Amino acid sequence: MIRGALDRRKKVRYRVELEAALSDVADGAFSLLEYRYVHGAGRPHGLPAARRQAPVTLGGSRRYLDNLYEDYRLGVELDGAAAHPVAERWRDIHRDNSLTRLRIEILRYNWSDVTTRRCGVAAEVADVLAQRGWPGPVRRCSPGCRAAS
Repeated sequence: MIRGALDRRKKVRYRVELEAALSDVADGAFSLLEYRYVHGAGRPHGLPAARRQAPVTLGGSRRYLDNLYEDYRLGVELDGAAAHPVAERWRDIHRDNSLTRLRIEILRYNWSDVTTRRCGVAAEVADVLAQRGWPGPVRRCSPGCRAAS
């Protein structure tokens, strides 16, 4: 509906920002936490593009990973408080354990990780990607960034 409204109007305040956000949604960033991962840890540090909301079938059931670096068999899951309450934590752990049978390793991050430790998160993801064959390099997002030490 937003895309249609943008297409019907010549002048829209914040058009560029709205179109960028719609592009991220189309790519599978379904929450603010997922958006912050892409724009805080992934892109600024030169990580390869992940497949978002990637379907994985295991034991006859389909599951979706927030971010899957398919070529490197690495998933990055983002756990916000609303969608991942503590009472359901073991469901996620069991799913992660099951994914190891497909040789998919999972890294998990929360809001604090993605917003206050984004360079550290990028460095951790880059390290695992490199162990699995990613040629890199990870890059600094700013002069004080420690992701590329």
